[in-house]
Amino acid sequence: MSRATTINVFPTLLTVNQHGDGDWNELVYERVKTMQRDRSIRNATTVHDIATKHGYQPDLNLHKIWEEDEAWQAFLQQIVHPDIRRHLHEHHRLTGWPAAGVGYQFATAWTVLYPAGAYQAPHLHRNRFCVLAYYPRVPIRPEPEGAISFINPHPESQYPTSNGWPYDHRIQPRNGTSVVFPGWLQHFSHPHQGKDERMLITFDIDLLPPRRS
Repeated sequence: MSRATTINVFPTLLTVNQHGDGDWNELVYERVKTMQRDRSIRNATTVHDIATKHGYQPDLNLHKIWEEDEAWQAFLQQIVHPDIRRHLHEHHRLTGWPAAGVGYQFATAWTVLYPAGAYQAPHLHRNRFCVLAYYPRVPIRPEPEGAISFINPHPESQYPTSNGWPYDHRIQPRNGTSVVFPGWLQHFSHPHQGKDERMLITFDIDLLPPRRS
């Protein structure tokens, strides 16, 4: 009697959460606009070879400069940590990895303001387990303006006419959207037009060994 097994190898998981409008979104936007006016804070897009094109990215680790800030801590506790834990739980449930009980830490956190025409070139976050991208402000524009696209890592996706396999998966964020995804998954953002700015906060996340009882 013959037996056959079909295995889904190396799945890629994205977790999308919708938090909507809130006081935090406008507060952080105004804080970053203040940074932009401060000439002592460098724009990382002008001093580093990074994927951000034509936007404003203060050359600061937000998690360090706001570590003691009450509003930042409330944002972490109400939005960021629950979204990361949800992603870890689902990743373990569906793949068996990472092990239950693993911890995590923020390697860094930064923010970007995108005026019209600014975007992120294709890139990945090397040696990071996952990334959380949070959008405090997204202008309402026709799709795909302002969207984030994740590139299919399988080489066969480069030949859509022969296989019909999508080259990328696109997510259209709104105010208060967060997306958690693997650091190795290459992605890019689409520019938007109009007079309003788009804003993103990104967390690079490392795993820690499971807690010992």
